[in-house]
Amino acid sequence: MICFAGKTDAGRRPGPNEDAIGWDADRHVWFVTDGMGGHAEGQMASGMVKEALLTRAASTPVEQAVMRAHVAIQERAREDSQYAGMAATVVCAELRGARCTIVWVGDSRAYLHREATLRRLTRDHSFIELLRQQQDLTPTQIRTDPDRHRVTRALGLECPEPSVATVRLQPGDRILLCSDGLTEELEDAVLLQILNAHPSPEAAVPALIDGALEHGGHDNVSAIVVRYDGGDWLRQMTPPSRAALIGLLLGAAAAVGAVTWYLLGKH
Repeated sequence: MICFAGKTDAGRRPGPNEDAIGWDADRHVWFVTDGMGGHAEGQMASGMVKEALLTRAASTPVEQAVMRAHVAIQERAREDSQYAGMAATVVCAELRGARCTIVWVGDSRAYLHREATLRRLTRDHSFIELLRQQQDLTPTQIRTDPDRHRVTRALGLECPEPSVATVRLQPGDRILLCSDGLTEELEDAVLLQILNAHPSPEAAVPALIDGALEHGGHDNVSAIVVRYDGGDWLRQMTPPSRAALIGLLLGAAAAVGAVTWYLLGKH
């Protein structure tokens, strides 16, 4: 069984919300995208990412849908000069049974919350992340660095390559997807405290958003929490596997029926 909740908020800064969130509950896909390039441009870019992910064909991998969004953003920017330079980050989660695949470009993040611990599943595509790896920066240095918002990959700019990570979930696990508006305001330790205090996605998401707003809310902020409880295994199978299993069960039932009819006919 899977339950989830999501929310996006414009924060306390002026202008429209450049974040967008969405999901396809039937395909078990969730995503957060953060637009960049100015208010109108950022909102347009994140909207195009959302459209590409929600309208993808069933056979199209999430990575390909993400790159189609990248191409669409670039084409729109070439057609209309007011959108020149617009871009977006994105993080997606796709569940197939207990296997969770994370796809991301930029600094929107995914976390795994398991048994009162929090583990980051993504590594930011950003200059500050590169510096952190090279210079072993402290959390304070990271938060005060003037270049901490600069990303090294974004949809719509150059040719970004999506990163992919996979994790096998256990019953009770939760996946947190969020834009940098959340992680800029709340350190991972605070995210963990909030998630530990609010077991359900419906309670955790507003608590996370409220926490970011109370801490300043200097940017748009978005969060989706997906809880995996196992079970419902038939619905979580891929369509071909589910069809094959159903066919096998129907065949077995037909065989049992035929044998039963034969035995009854002999008496």
